[in-house]
Amino acid sequence: MAGVNLNEKPKEKRSILTWTPWLEIVALSAILICIISSAVVVTVSHDKEVSTWRISPAVWLAIFSAISNVAFSSALATGIAVRFWLRASNGTQLSQLHYIWDHGRGLGFWPAVKSGSEARKVTLICTIAYFVQFSSGPLFQRSTHTLAQNRVVKQNMFFDIANRIPDGWSGNWQSDRTVIHNRRVMSQIQAWYRNDSIAVPSTEGYICDGTCSGSVRGAGFVYICAPTTYEPLDLSTNASHRATVFHIRAELVADERSEPVLTLLTKHIDKLEGNCQATVKIDRCNITAAVVEHPVIIQNSTAWFDHSALKFNQSLPIISPYISAGDSLTTPINSGVGPLAGLQAFISGHMYDNATTTFNTNLKKWLFAGPGPGTLADVFFKAEPWDFGNHSLISCGLIWDSPTEYVLANMHEWQFRVAERVGRGTERQSFEATKTVPVLVFWSENQYLGPALAVAILGLLVVASLSWGWWRLEKPVTLSPLETGKVFGGEIFRAIRGDATVNEILREVKDVGVRVQTEGGNRGQEDRITRVEVGMERPNKVYTTTGSGSGIFLAEGMERSEGSQGGSVTGSTRVQSHHGQV
Repeated sequence: MAGVNLNEKPKEKRSILTWTPWLEIVALSAILICIISSAVVVTVSHDKEVSTWRISPAVWLAIFSAISNVAFSSALATGIAVRFWLRASNGTQLSQLHYIWDHGRGLGFWPAVKSGSEARKVTLICTIAYFVQFSSGPLFQRSTHTLAQNRVVKQNMFFDIANRIPDGWSGNWQSDRTVIHNRRVMSQIQAWYRNDSIAVPSTEGYICDGTCSGSVRGAGFVYICAPTTYEPLDLSTNASHRATVFHIRAELVADERSEPVLTLLTKHIDKLEGNCQATVKIDRCNITAAVVEHPVIIQNSTAWFDHSALKFNQSLPIISPYISAGDSLTTPINSGVGPLAGLQAFISGHMYDNATTTFNTNLKKWLFAGPGPGTLADVFFKAEPWDFGNHSLISCGLIWDSPTEYVLANMHEWQFRVAERVGRGTERQSFEATKTVPVLVFWSENQYLGPALAVAILGLLVVASLSWGWWRLEKPVTLSPLETGKVFGGEIFRAIRGDATVNEILREVKDVGVRVQTEGGNRGQEDRITRVEVGMERPNKVYTTTGSGSGIFLAEGMERSEGSQGGSVTGSTRVQSHHGQV
């Protein structure tokens, strides 16, 4: 095919900036900014409290995703236009241009893949771009979520507790050296027995808007336990009848310096071996009054003694020891008792227990019984048969857990409750607490953030690849009907009926080949299409260029091969489109 040249005035070469696809550059830049912003939001929000973000990361990600989708559509449209006109300028079939414009949307994917290499490439690129653009949003959303987490901070607090328990607060001595309690002690015993929490003043410094734990100084005790001793007990003979197998007792005595000491004694069968040979474990602890640091927990306006901070055979941190006259063995009758005597009365009344053995001839088993009077022997008894390990020992299966740690822990709590009651409203202690507050935080997941970034960047590169070679067009291009109609005109489709569908038109012109030549105009003038060459095969028809003006002008003629009658002749069409005069 030969083209028809146009007579033109000399042209000035224009800067490449005049046909640079700025819309796509802006769109791609917007996508890149959205990708970076999404990564920044996910990274910066990690481990931050939800309350500190007025707009949550999920909302920001949704905003960036919406902006990115708009920019993606603009960049994709510009890229498809570039591919369309690049292919048209190199020469191709109209069907290829149609499938490039359609880029595999909906049901057009498979026909586009089969139509040719250029349409196939554009279709696959656009499909990949759609997929990665769709995938990046959910991946970014999955990369951040909320979870509950404990925040730990230091806080100064107040707690009312006495450093000393005054003589007489816990009761008075009787003639038999026992203690008679008063009503306030009975109230504390009830609170201990029910495990009541302690109410603190609902004022600033006392309450905790979370969980506050710390150590507050107050009246208590310290103890030292002697090395554990063991005694054998033969349960294979009746000689062990009425032998002590479980025992708890507290006794107020004087040490070598005649200072009051409370002794705690516990006994229990700790081990049972073949032929009913038992071992009795014996613990002895000496207890003295002291100012100590009590572990306390406060939630809102409620406090309680923190048992979890206790360690067996390790006293609470001591501030200073003290001796009370009411604990002396020489204290006159009816005088007020001291803190150790009050503690002894608590143990004797609520933890003292004694269990002895008795052999039941009917059951042929060893049993345990009082004189009691407590119930701790039942509480610590190992009742399951497998607890003593050997079925042959079932006739003498008497074994217990150690009650020593339990008794000491409850003694600590008792002294804490008494000291708090004594100092309530009168003796304020300050201490540093560790406040643990459950908060809702944003949490980032790198296993989703990494793939989200990779997919988003891949989509950016894929869309950008569509516009590669834009500088060869030497003019801005679109797929506006004004532009495509101006270039191709209507003469190519003259033989097609007016109500034909796109698919019907495509069947008629799919083999039509076109090539568009473009040139930049003079400075201040429009860019223009200088030539459209169309080549097609139609039976018995030849289209030739005719007329003048701006547009495409075709005239139909007949051409037959020499010596043929009525046969089909291969024809060619040349279409010239120009602005100005021919």
